[in-house]
Amino acid sequence: MFSRRNLVILVLATMVVGISVISIQTHAAGDLSPKEARKLIAKLAGINLPSDAVRVKSVSSLGNSAVVVAQVETAFRFVNENDKWRVAEIRTGDRNWEDVESLVRALNTEKTSRVRAELETIATALEAFKRERGAYIESKSEAQLIDFLSPRYLPRVIRLDAWHQPDEYEGARNSYILRSSGPDGKPNTPDDITRSSLGH
Repeated sequence: MFSRRNLVILVLATMVVGISVISIQTHAAGDLSPKEARKLIAKLAGINLPSDAVRVKSVSSLGNSAVVVAQVETAFRFVNENDKWRVAEIRTGDRNWEDVESLVRALNTEKTSRVRAELETIATALEAFKRERGAYIESKSEAQLIDFLSPRYLPRVIRLDAWHQPDEYEGARNSYILRSSGPDGKPNTPDDITRSSLGH
């Protein structure tokens, strides 16, 4: 039987091994430093802010990701059109100004590419499901679709598009359509992104 002393030694040894494993994993992953975070934020999306315009408040690392809370100081140029103010430009450097609408368009173009790739990943999983089971998933629920596909056919769960809206799915035995409502967030508008069993 274990004595009380042996039990304490066993518990302490287990804690030391556990802490060692945690510190090795943290060290191996490499923590994001506040200085590195500040540099990356200052150069975000091609905008080159002076490094003193970014103040990192905290960095929380977990494995291969981190959350950075930061304060970014910049200037915005507003214009008044028909008695309505709107943000027209953002200062991205010492004397550099960028058109906000151009930045939003560029961001939406990047997000559209990402959503197309995600819908293609889901479509590939659906095709594998059909090859194995003889039919597509019959449902009008994207959540139910992902539940059927993950993790066997779809290793990464994809529930929201790049604009944080749920994708739509409508599937029958021999056909399906996947849809993101796109940048405007409204279904059945010209900016929708679709993928179907017909290939588009």
